Amino acid sequence: MNKERNKSGLSPAVTVYGSLLLNIVSSVGVVIINKRLVYMEAGFRFGIVLTVIHFIVTFLGCLLFAWLKFFEVSSIPILKVIPISLAFCGYVVFNNLSLLTNTVSVYQTSKIACTPLIVWIEYTLYHRRENRRTLLSLIPICVGAALTVYSDASLNLMGTLWALLAILSNSLYTVWGKTKQLELEVTSMQLLMYQAPLSALLLVFAVPIDGLGELVSFEMTFKAVWAIALSCLLAFGVNFSFFLFVGRTSPLTMNVVGYFKTALVFVGGFMFLSSEMNAKTFSGVALTLVGLLFYTHSKMNGLSAPSYSREKI
Repeated sequence: MNKERNKSGLSPAVTVYGSLLLNIVSSVGVVIINKRLVYMEAGFRFGIVLTVIHFIVTFLGCLLFAWLKFFEVSSIPILKVIPISLAFCGYVVFNNLSLLTNTVSVYQTSKIACTPLIVWIEYTLYHRRENRRTLLSLIPICVGAALTVYSDASLNLMGTLWALLAILSNSLYTVWGKTKQLELEVTSMQLLMYQAPLSALLLVFAVPIDGLGELVSFEMTFKAVWAIALSCLLAFGVNFSFFLFVGRTSPLTMNVVGYFKTALVFVGGFMFLSSEMNAKTFSGVALTLVGLLFYTHSKMNGLSAPSYSREKI
């Protein structure tokens, strides 16, 4: 990790805040671009196929950066990268199935369960305990996120199963995004260079969920091509900044940032997608932001938190 920092010449603070800004802008941007341009205007409604394309482009981006000498290609055993690749694939597939079998409100609200699960995984597997003030700051964040996305509570057995599997996959992917860099002693780009093509390959087997008939009959247009290209550019920013940010902070912080992005997506939907912003949504966004302020303050006062043990999974 130090090799990457020294070579870039950037201080740790600049790297953290830069990757945070890139992740927020890219994540919010890719959601809005996908909804507005890719799905609505271009009519390309194949989420898993789009994710496969995202990771192929991300891999090509890693090759380009390696060729430009921004980082050195490291030799990583493929078997060591399979767990995080499978976790990401599970996250994509189970999220899609959850969205198919649940309402949008239940689909979004279920993601909040990732927060306590990440805390539990970190404590159980890596012996990392958060301080009390940090844990208390998670309450307004989770409640605010719930208020932002919640509108009904219609649940069914299959929908609940897919949601639980999506929560588990998402939590493991977030935790391993940090711990695998430590375990394998690699930088964010070195790990991403292996994880991206492996995830793309594994996700190919889930493409039938998108509907092969509709996919084969889809007529590719110039509008669809440039919309997908723009989506891929932003997705590269998301993937790169995820590993860089979580590698320099923690899985819990990455998860909390996700709530801020959720709030921004709702605000962006109100501004660009003609979504409604009612009092409940506004209150949820405001409460989430207040909780984020408390969380940030707690983290700034607890920079000496215990580090991860190097248990291998």
